[in-house]
Amino acid sequence: MIRNAIVIGGGIGGLAVATALAKSGVAVTLCERATEITEVGAGLQISPNGLAVLRALGLEEALLRSGAVEAQAVVLADYRRSGEVARLDLTRLRHQRYLFVHRADLVALLERSARQANVSVTLGAQATQITPGDPPRVRFADGSQARAELIVCADGLHSVGRRALLPEAKPFFTGQVAWRALVPASDAAPEARVTMAPGRHIVSYPLRGGRLINLVAVQERDAWADEG
Repeated sequence: MIRNAIVIGGGIGGLAVATALAKSGVAVTLCERATEITEVGAGLQISPNGLAVLRALGLEEALLRSGAVEAQAVVLADYRRSGEVARLDLTRLRHQRYLFVHRADLVALLERSARQANVSVTLGAQATQITPGDPPRVRFADGSQARAELIVCADGLHSVGRRALLPEAKPFFTGQVAWRALVPASDAAPEARVTMAPGRHIVSYPLRGGRLINLVAVQERDAWADEG
């Protein structure tokens, strides 16, 4: 059995795996490059398979209390005309839930759960290199190093773990650019609406008990657009 682990990255993936390991009896240190764990993103859709993970961590009911919206449908629409192209009735899932969640609420919930599970959280720790071995090592920007029986890299697009294991693998442009926004709302229908057009589409769904609408506008294009 693994006795200790280091998790690189304090996002959704890193916090979830750190909590799961800690609940299994592993001594876990989570290292996050930022000076605080926060999330400024917008909405997420959590389907039943993703919710199964949160349920196993004991977080499903807390997530619902945080303002998650239980989805009733996914609706496909054509931008040229009113009405619906198709409607996916999510109430037919039976004893399963499909949720709309604000990303910041999920991150806050996972951080509390990790700390309650005795995960040791180190902030301002930027990993710069992973060296495989027995045990593997991680080097940080300040020159310090740490070792553990297991190192989990959940550090996103420019992962130092990817460079160590798959040095030839590089992030690549998918040909799609997304813009995100949140707008105030009241009593929004608990459904995701996908309005389709040639080379682009927009997705909207409610968050925080219907007080916000999450918008994601996606455009297919040839040119790369930097994050911002």
